[in-house]
Amino acid sequence: MKKRIKDYFSLISNKNFLKSIAILLISQGILYYFVKYLQFDYHTINSSIDNKIPFIPYFIYFYNFFYPFVFLTFYYVFCKDLEKYYQGISAGIIGFVISNIIFIIYPTIMVLRPEINNIDVVTNFIIKATYFLDNPALNCFPSIHCLFCFQIILTTILSKNIKFTYKSLITIVSFLIIMSTVLVKQHYFLDILGALIICIIANIIVYLLKVNTKLFKNYLN
Repeated sequence: MKKRIKDYFSLISNKNFLKSIAILLISQGILYYFVKYLQFDYHTINSSIDNKIPFIPYFIYFYNFFYPFVFLTFYYVFCKDLEKYYQGISAGIIGFVISNIIFIIYPTIMVLRPEINNIDVVTNFIIKATYFLDNPALNCFPSIHCLFCFQIILTTILSKNIKFTYKSLITIVSFLIIMSTVLVKQHYFLDILGALIICIIANIIVYLLKVNTKLFKNYLN
């Protein structure tokens, strides 16, 4: 048991894993923050579909589970299939670069946020905190939550080293997070479609560039 715990911490402290996941998550956070200073007119892209989608407050838990889910899932892929991990990370980086270019060219804003009624103390607090930290709700198209979730689904499905049970579980959780983006009124339906299209484009680019483990490690070392 002690050996398994020691092996776990030695893997999670692997410098290549920490560097690559930091590039993916921290750079996105920095870009997302500074892009706002390059934007002017904000657009709304809500459709008739968005008006029919209900507000389901309890999905806020899935929405905020996003960052630990991305970290843990990519770590799992890192342990099981290094090549697919680096390809997934590369596609994620390309995807959010494309997304931030769109944020500058066509900035969007969410205008469908509901009033928060008394649900329960914890859920009320989490929803209000989420809205407060992302106020105003800018750069909706495409959804970064959805982009990364689609990438996780694709990466795990394409891996031959990950069991079907885990692929299924990861896919289900990913779709719950994707659904949460519209069910807690953080995104529009088109934001999900945009994320899917960009994810496909990013992975085609990774395939054409023939990204592999050796290539990625050269940049990390």
